[in-house]
Amino acid sequence: MRRTFTSLMILTLLGILPLKSAIAQSIYDDYNYNSYDDSTYNNEYFVAANGLRVRSSAQDTGKVMGLLNLNDKVQVTSELINGKFVEIEILNSQASMLPAEKYFVVKEFLSQKQIDYKEFTGKYFIVVNVATETLRLYERQCLDNSCPNKMIMETEVVVGEDKDNAASDKGKGRSILGSYRITGWSKFYEDGEKHYPAWYKEGYPMPPALGDNDWKDWGKNKYMPPGVNGEQEGKMRGAFGWYAAFVAPHAYGQWTHGTVGWGANKDEYIKKTKKFMINVVTNPRSSGCTRNNNEAIAFLRQLTETGTPIIKIYAREALLNPNYHGESRSWQYVMTKKAGQRADRAEVVKALGVTDADVSKYWNAKMSGGAGVIDPTSLLNQILEVGTYTLDTQPTVFPFTPRKKIFGKWRATGRNGNVYGLKEEEMSPGVYYVDAGFLNGYRHPYVVMQVSGFMDEETPPWMRASLLKR
Repeated sequence: MRRTFTSLMILTLLGILPLKSAIAQSIYDDYNYNSYDDSTYNNEYFVAANGLRVRSSAQDTGKVMGLLNLNDKVQVTSELINGKFVEIEILNSQASMLPAEKYFVVKEFLSQKQIDYKEFTGKYFIVVNVATETLRLYERQCLDNSCPNKMIMETEVVVGEDKDNAASDKGKGRSILGSYRITGWSKFYEDGEKHYPAWYKEGYPMPPALGDNDWKDWGKNKYMPPGVNGEQEGKMRGAFGWYAAFVAPHAYGQWTHGTVGWGANKDEYIKKTKKFMINVVTNPRSSGCTRNNNEAIAFLRQLTETGTPIIKIYAREALLNPNYHGESRSWQYVMTKKAGQRADRAEVVKALGVTDADVSKYWNAKMSGGAGVIDPTSLLNQILEVGTYTLDTQPTVFPFTPRKKIFGKWRATGRNGNVYGLKEEEMSPGVYYVDAGFLNGYRHPYVVMQVSGFMDEETPPWMRASLLKR
């Protein structure tokens, strides 16, 4: 789902990802190898994950022949193999598969019932205003949604490039609007073909050095893992960043994930995408995914779970309360090598069985060029980066603006309120209250933008400003 970089392009990312099941751990995260009673088989199942890897053999090293998506239908034709795999026949799926004599998947990611994440009973929800390339995280304050939600943070993101595609290429262009849900998280994801190798993986070269890296370094051959012929292969190292959130239904591979760079790079590589000269040469946005800086995606991973709504709109922005002021807030994190582990510093310290002072001592020594931890068995060696993420808690309203024309082509440079250059009459007159997480009179611009997700709700009913008690 992703195209290659040109020498002057910033990160264009792949959009077909594996997904953690709602009822299990991530495909790449720590498995719980459950025991199954497989005395009977030839049963029909639904895939309980987006991007479930289909392999040519019942082994972790088996070649990936394709990816199945949430609620695809399969038939299990074997008993449990090697404690976790089953052979399948694919009954109903739009996924493309390479030819193989047999197909195998991890049984843990199959369900006898279709998965439906529509009902929202959680605490947090995410709104991506594609028009302004802004992601905002909200906390519900009233169970009946009759009072404003609290904006926890906002962050600048990169959305899909501005181009129309054939129906067969849906998802490879502008970000698709709609009401979606997070169906799982993966840490250090890479695509099956390793075009975009994991940000970190045991046995791979370390990524470009912290404090001394440029975005072009992440495309250099020396940072790529060895391929089948022993030569280093890959197009961009760490293109999916620290974490990737997978979305359903019908998201067409447009996920929400991190990017190249370290936490210390902040949003440097997000903003670089929108520089004037880069946009003169090409359109360097994603192929539809929502790309975040790594600190932001790690914080989102910390707070949000399976079922969290992600609502993608193209809206005019306003403040419900012109005097709204967010509370200053920061978050301390420790990024580790361990698959599946979140990054909250207090949680990581506890998981490592060390003290906070131990972490500070280790990190200070490492950053000053010291030897750090001498004992190679010390769990402190799991630490990749220690940092502090300062949340942007003050909502910034970006007014609807015409887009700039560069050498005869429309290009969205910088950050504005109309990334795809819609005309005034194409925009909904309704507004999105960015401080409260509510919509008033909003409709998707269907004539210009594609819409997917839950097709029986344009946006969730609990986002209506009419619910507010005046």
